[in-house]
Amino acid sequence: MWPVLYSIGNFNVYSFSFFMALSFIISTFIIFKLGRDDLMEEEYLDLYLYTSIIALVAGRITYIALNFDSFRLNVLKYILVREAPGISLLGGLIGAFIFFWWYVKKHSLNFWHLIDVFSLTTCVGLILAKIGEQLGGAGFGKETTIFLGVKIAGLSGYRHPVELYESVLLIILAVILFILYDKIKHKKMPSGTVFTIFAFILALSTFLLEFLKISDLYLYGLSLRQVISLFMILFISVPLFKRMLIIKSIWQEGKK
Repeated sequence: MWPVLYSIGNFNVYSFSFFMALSFIISTFIIFKLGRDDLMEEEYLDLYLYTSIIALVAGRITYIALNFDSFRLNVLKYILVREAPGISLLGGLIGAFIFFWWYVKKHSLNFWHLIDVFSLTTCVGLILAKIGEQLGGAGFGKETTIFLGVKIAGLSGYRHPVELYESVLLIILAVILFILYDKIKHKKMPSGTVFTIFAFILALSTFLLEFLKISDLYLYGLSLRQVISLFMILFISVPLFKRMLIIKSIWQEGKK
């Protein structure tokens, strides 16, 4: 665990904040590059900026709601993130998706193509956010005796570095998604393939890795994140299945 990357006098640069900022910068560059390829860099950047703001607000609100005992009615704690840090990445993603859907429909943009583009940037952004969470000690798992276990200040024993596990999975997923996106550009796969695979794998990995975490709220033996993940899996299964059938048909046509 490395919560403070470095200090300049009394000013500390925190790992989570640094990697979140790095995530935004790199994701913005990816959006600009893909937008320029489509001759729509301004539209992509505007949408990305608005969606990012909504994601941060939704993530913060979700975190406060899930940890209300620590905040109560102290409004200053809601705003002063440095004094009371914390953000729900899953809540941010859901809020961002709802806003994204509304914005794209309002401006009559190509939903499935844009959601593919934003899935690429989100996947890369989550890699860095998860690394920041792990270094900052904001996320940790149950006690473990395996060699990968990490020491968390104030807790006994060694803990599963779940965020590190997630970041490794996301790196592999990002490579796969960029390859798929290239095939979509060459008309070898239907639009929406990148998004449906990204959402399905993200929800599935969240559900499985949650067994290694400790949660304050359980429903029928499942944590709240697992319940939300199950709904995401069910929600995305139909469009994913449809695209798998199209891809199978394209592959069979190519063999003839």
